[in-house]
Amino acid sequence: MKHLRQYIRQVLKEEGELGRFVWPSAAKGPPEPDTEIELMLYQQLHNHFGAISPMSDKAVSAIQQILDSGQYTSIFQPCTSAAILRGMRLPVSWLEKNAPGAIAALPDVDPNKDPNAPNSWNEPVPVSFSYKSEGKYGNVSSWTNDFEAARRFTTMWSPDTVPVILHANCSDGYFMGTRPFARFKGGRYKDEFDIRKLNPQGRSESEILLFGEVEVTGVQLSGTKLDLEKARK
Repeated sequence: MKHLRQYIRQVLKEEGELGRFVWPSAAKGPPEPDTEIELMLYQQLHNHFGAISPMSDKAVSAIQQILDSGQYTSIFQPCTSAAILRGMRLPVSWLEKNAPGAIAALPDVDPNKDPNAPNSWNEPVPVSFSYKSEGKYGNVSSWTNDFEAARRFTTMWSPDTVPVILHANCSDGYFMGTRPFARFKGGRYKDEFDIRKLNPQGRSESEILLFGEVEVTGVQLSGTKLDLEKARK
């Protein structure tokens, strides 16, 4: 990884970072040839947004370098000092390993609760552990600063799992907003690679991407200990 970072830093330096304009062809901007890094990042980001394939280590490292540089912030928009959330479905065994205190803090039962009503969310329980995505999307994971958006990701039921919201802070990792990418479309990327839009979801997404890992500061669960026991079965 050290040599990869050195290579990307050298390419960025030799090619004038990303040039004066980012992806001018896809932004209908002034004519300017795309750098090698730009070409690679456009395709890699599109693969992520379209759930086509995980981003490569080279692409992730390049974006981390760009975020570190403080350049192109209108496009590569860093999130640096805000609370951030990730909604997931996780097995009870994951909670027992990483957040046993969150399990202990759950109420046993709620006799006043309407059994047909959605599960209520308990207060976040403080934790401290490192989280890094290692699944379908490689080492890039999706976060948000909108609680309702995070909650929606916990409703995609899967067997033997429970709804979980992870809490962290943007200052503890490489976080980047995705809305600026909605305006890039067409150009050489459509002609040569049949990529009509960089981000097919457009501006409707409140997704914030994490590149690499982050320290999780809180875990929030919904329901009761009884709900958790049902998930074990």
